[in-house]
Amino acid sequence: MAGVQAIVLLIIIPAIAWSVALFLLRRAREELEREGPPEAADERSPGRIVVYVGFSGAPLVFGIILYVLARPVLDAIDGPAAITFVRLEPVLFWAAFAFAAAACSAIAAQTWIVSSRLRAFMGPGFGRVFSLSAVPTTAVIFAVISTFLLLGYADSVPATGPAASDSALASAIGSFQAFAVGTIAFPVAAGFANRFRDLSQRGFVRAIRILEVGELPVVVGLVLIFLSLRAL
Repeated sequence: MAGVQAIVLLIIIPAIAWSVALFLLRRAREELEREGPPEAADERSPGRIVVYVGFSGAPLVFGIILYVLARPVLDAIDGPAAITFVRLEPVLFWAAFAFAAAACSAIAAQTWIVSSRLRAFMGPGFGRVFSLSAVPTTAVIFAVISTFLLLGYADSVPATGPAASDSALASAIGSFQAFAVGTIAFPVAAGFANRFRDLSQRGFVRAIRILEVGELPVVVGLVLIFLSLRAL
C-alpha cells in the first residue's frame, strides 16, 4: 500500500499537473497566434516553448528519482515490515504528499506566469519571464532535499532497532504538513506578480520581490522539517 501511495504522490500527481499545464500553455499559445505574432519574435520562439516544457517537467523527473530511492523502505513497509519502518510510514506518506503539493504549486505558478506573459516570453522578454518562472521551482527542490533527509534517516536506523518517539514522529509529520500548506503561497504570489505587466527594470524587480515573499512560507516549512528530523 505504501508503494502505491508513493507512486500516486511522487509520479502520477506531478504528471497530471504537468499535462494540465502543457494543455493550458498550448491554449494560450493558440490565442496568441490568433492575435498575431509577438513583437521581435524570431526563429528561436518555438525552441523557447520546448525549453519551458522540459523545465516545467522537472518535478516529474525528481519524483521518479525519489521513488526509486525510496523503494527499499517502501518494500520493507509493504512486506513483513519491522517496527521501525512501520512507524515511519506516516512520515513517509506526508513527505510524499508535501512533494506532490510542491510540484503542483510550482507547476501552477510557472504556468500562470508564462501563459499570462506569453507574448513577452516569445519575444524580447524571454529572459525575464523565464527567470520569474524559475523562482517557484525552489519549492520542489526543498521538497526533494527534505525527502532525501528522511530517507537518509530511514536507511541509518536498524530495521529492528529503536524507533523515534511518538512526539518526534508527530512533529515530523506536522512539519511536512506545514511545508505542504506553505507551497500554496507560490501560486498566490504569482497572481500578484502578474499585475506588473511592464517588465522594465522596476517592474521586473517588483515581480521578483513578490515571488520571494511567496517563498518565505516554504523556507519556514523547510526549517521546521530540518529541526523535526534532527529530533528523530
